[in-house]
Amino acid sequence: METEQHVNLSAYDGVENLSNFTEESFKEYCDGKLQSCSKHIEFIKKYCIDNDVTWNGKVCEIGSGNSKLLYRLENENLLQEGIGLEISSSRYKFAEKFKSYIGSKKVQNLNKNVFDISHLNSFDLIIGVDIVLQLIAPLNKNAEKSILEWIKLSLKPNGFLILELWDFEHILKQIELFKNDLRIWEEFPESDPWEFVLADIKKNEQNDVIWKKMFLKRGAMERSEFTNILRPYSTQKITSILEQNGFGCVNIFNRWVSDKDTQQGEYVVLAQKI
Repeated sequence: METEQHVNLSAYDGVENLSNFTEESFKEYCDGKLQSCSKHIEFIKKYCIDNDVTWNGKVCEIGSGNSKLLYRLENENLLQEGIGLEISSSRYKFAEKFKSYIGSKKVQNLNKNVFDISHLNSFDLIIGVDIVLQLIAPLNKNAEKSILEWIKLSLKPNGFLILELWDFEHILKQIELFKNDLRIWEEFPESDPWEFVLADIKKNEQNDVIWKKMFLKRGAMERSEFTNILRPYSTQKITSILEQNGFGCVNIFNRWVSDKDTQQGEYVVLAQKI
């Protein structure tokens, strides 16, 4: 499957659409998103900034969404230059309004596919949270290697890479139990314009997870649907892949800060460019 035809590239079209927010709900939503980054900030301080005598505050986030993490780093005076790469135009527009709301001066949001721009230079940290690597890897047979090469070229020597991944072990077992047709129902917090999401989950021949989601809007007979194809990674597999692609000191954490800040099967990877 060619990259430009892949469902993952259009899956988040319309997500965080500004038309779904009033000025009041927009501000409430943004404030909540900034607060949700506390675990990331504490982790980055402890494992990256405190262990890097040459930290210059240059951070790139791949799949930055509304750029909340970059903005929070700036608010904490930990950021001098931030680049947010987000392929969804609606999320990019949201991030730009978010930027204006908090008065950000140090974050640049780019509405681009990471593969459509040349690598960056001498970044201290590159971040891929919310399983972004697992969305990129299925794009084509070379996507996994290509993104890791892009990251390696963009980092300074001994620069850090943080990934948030999901091993899918529990989900894959449930898929087998329900004969490759699993459904999950979830409710969102009141600040979100969408009230519920129904997920229909299957597995394809490559053992990637096909995750179809239907969102129901709060207080309205309206829905939104999209599909993701996600690459499962065990902790052993991602460690091996990173080491083979020029990263060392690969550490796996089953939480950011506390036992309750990750879901079952979710984990954090910290690696350094060799």
